[in-house]
Amino acid sequence: MLRRYQNHNFARVLFILTIVCCSNASVSQSAEPPTRLTAPSVLGTWKGESICVGNRPACKNEIVVYRFEAIPDKVGVVLNFADKIIDGQRVPMGKLEFHYDEAKGELSCEFTRNQNHGLWQFTVLGDAMEGSLVLLPGRDQVRSVKVKRVRESDVPKAPGRNEYEGM
Repeated sequence: MLRRYQNHNFARVLFILTIVCCSNASVSQSAEPPTRLTAPSVLGTWKGESICVGNRPACKNEIVVYRFEAIPDKVGVVLNFADKIIDGQRVPMGKLEFHYDEAKGELSCEFTRNQNHGLWQFTVLGDAMEGSLVLLPGRDQVRSVKVKRVRESDVPKAPGRNEYEGM
């Protein structure tokens, strides 16, 4: 009798486990697919090449360092401090505010400096970023950029923030 009771309890436990397991399997199969993960943050330091495109004798290929920082109270906007490396030193080229669509991993900045009206556009690809500079209104590409995320300690020391003022 005891053996029959134990077999009955074992069968009941096995039945319940089967129902639980099958229920979980059917729930996970019918559940919505997970949402797409957003692109990694652009904040931080990036280093790579900015290559001249087209016939522009004054243009020089450069090793660049970009530092992107959040701007308090400006959602979806980041500040880029751009430097080029000359003789092992970072030389400031300027700072610009970029619109950042983190879900798409895209950055853009339309700007005017002196008589130059341009548009920077970048796409973040994990720890790499690719982009271009086009002149407006004709949309002639003048630069192609490929950079990778680096630690600030892996590049020459950054210029003081005051060196970007007025650029």
